[in-house]
Amino acid sequence: MIKLGLPTLIRMVTFLGEIRSSDQPIERQDQLPVMTPQLLPLSEATQEEAIDIAGYAEAGTTIQLYIRGISADEVLADKDGNFTFREINLREGENEIYVVARSDKGKMSDESESWTVVFDKTAPSLKIDQPEDGDKFFDKDSPITISGKTEEDASLTVNGRFVMLKSDGSWETEVELSEGDNQIEIVVKDDAGNEIKKTVKVNYTP
Repeated sequence: MIKLGLPTLIRMVTFLGEIRSSDQPIERQDQLPVMTPQLLPLSEATQEEAIDIAGYAEAGTTIQLYIRGISADEVLADKDGNFTFREINLREGENEIYVVARSDKGKMSDESESWTVVFDKTAPSLKIDQPEDGDKFFDKDSPITISGKTEEDASLTVNGRFVMLKSDGSWETEVELSEGDNQIEIVVKDDAGNEIKKTVKVNYTP
């Protein structure tokens, strides 16, 4: 202690006194960064005008929702950090969605990962090239070829059987006919769940 010298001792005593007199911890809680919130996965496309959006964040933080860069709503993360936005309206087309957390001290988190949800309420197109409704087939005509065109990203079934689409949305398959009248049902559904259905009725006489 003698080697340290009197000035050094005075500085040490002063420093310790300042720590004891302070009622604040050295690292204050409100100086810590706010955890970046996370959104649960969202569908890429939907036909629903309003959807629920959920995720998790730091418990007790206020979660601000942004759609297309505009503040849409805010909720409080519960004691487990979970949050849900109910019945959030979308605009037709692409909707970029992300959230930001805010502490009770006003500190903001970074933006969460964004999700883009396409709101689409329009049924896909469907064209049937052949056969025409009411066509008649005879003898060894069965199976017949049925073909047409739809949207390239849609899914298509003929009488419940999946048919692969070509890159331009055109399709073709064969259907076995039974004697008498035959109904051929073609169903197309897009990624948003919009659906169109057409039926062609043909007759077969073996």
